[in-house]
Amino acid sequence: MAKAAHLIQMPYGPGRGTVGKLAHDKKVPQKTTPRTTIQIVPVTKLKMDHIKEKEDLDTYDEVINFLISERKKHLPSTAGSTPDTTHVEREEEDDPYRLPR
Repeated sequence: MAKAAHLIQMPYGPGRGTVGKLAHDKKVPQKTTPRTTIQIVPVTKLKMDHIKEKEDLDTYDEVINFLISERKKHLPSTAGSTPDTTHVEREEEDDPYRLPR
């Protein structure tokens, strides 16, 4: 059986009155985020606490994301990783889908 939707009044903007919206259409953010548990040794926890304090981060999730982004910054470039390949030259035939150079 379908639930009855009731009309709620939501502000449309400053001085513009209100606009009706069905309550079941309203996007409500989750009150709690899904959580998981991880196990780390105490030394790792101390290191994470140090990073959290040094970088002024609020959560351990932010610490982990910070570490991931820092790692990505220092990955070696793959440019020039295949020096044995031959030079690729563009074909000069007409192609209606090719963008002009």
